[in-house]
Amino acid sequence: MPNFAVQVRNLSKNFKINAAKNSNATLRDEIVRWLRSSFHTNSKSLHFQDSFWALRDVSFDIKTGEIVGIIGANGAGKSTLLKILSRITEPTSGIAEIHGRVGSLLEVGTGFHAELTGRENIYLSGAILGMSKKEIDRNFDEIVDFAEVERFIDTPVKHYSSGMFLRLGFAVAAHLEPEILLIDEVLAVGDLAFQRKCLGKMRNMVRQGRTILFVSHNIAVVESLCKTTLLFEHGRLVQRGETKEVVETYLSYIPLLCSKSLLRRTDRKGKGLLKFTDIQFLSGDGAPIEAIQSGEDLQISVSYSSKNSDLTIFIWPLIFLGKPASACSHYAM
Repeated sequence: MPNFAVQVRNLSKNFKINAAKNSNATLRDEIVRWLRSSFHTNSKSLHFQDSFWALRDVSFDIKTGEIVGIIGANGAGKSTLLKILSRITEPTSGIAEIHGRVGSLLEVGTGFHAELTGRENIYLSGAILGMSKKEIDRNFDEIVDFAEVERFIDTPVKHYSSGMFLRLGFAVAAHLEPEILLIDEVLAVGDLAFQRKCLGKMRNMVRQGRTILFVSHNIAVVESLCKTTLLFEHGRLVQRGETKEVVETYLSYIPLLCSKSLLRRTDRKGKGLLKFTDIQFLSGDGAPIEAIQSGEDLQISVSYSSKNSDLTIFIWPLIFLGKPASACSHYAM
């Protein structure tokens, strides 16, 4: 097997926005287009509005047998990258070399024909991957068992729920022996039990020497599953490295959550006997934090002012007793 499953060099993708001229445009459409162009006399401004770089000069290598996380904000270019690697869309420039059979799960129901049954779609997907009927037969029962859709396997998939679509789609992508598996955020559609089953399957695939690229906003899952992670921002690869370090960088980009003043809120209701004035998010040891991560200790410090001389605050299952003066006081929860 080759040392690298995926090799990307200077990959860029530009999307044209409203660039195609409609040959059947009405007089009204032409008037609107003329009015819009009149407000963009600057050619640079017009170019910016007519195109969007989803990826810019991205380069990286992924070794065979690696499971690599891909993280970043919405619009960072993660899904565009997987679509290029899946040969769904072509890059504007650069190259992406794939060494091995690719299976992908980019959207719920990707690659399925709505009018075909689950059984027929399994064989269709296998044929697209270049597998023989004998090879698909060998994996058929395991796919159906994993997806838990045996009762509906001969029902057209247009009648499937999104969860059934996901279960069958992942089962097909994972069991038809792809050497490289590309997974977008779709696992979030499934229930917790199925997500755990999928994660276990992915770990087994890596132990078998398969390569996985995993896009997710679930940072806890990325940290538990991936040793290496790529961080994208505005279409550029800004960091590649150990998952923990890359996640720390990503979280540092998130706007500060550690403190928020509530003094200027004008939508309050009630008699004003107690007013919350400030809220802070703290780590388990009391340090201000910029982002909240699942599974970590969290303290929430709330400041308030009250006209009452005696005050009891009930926060289930905890009870805090306080006797604030008119000045602000605060308690950590």
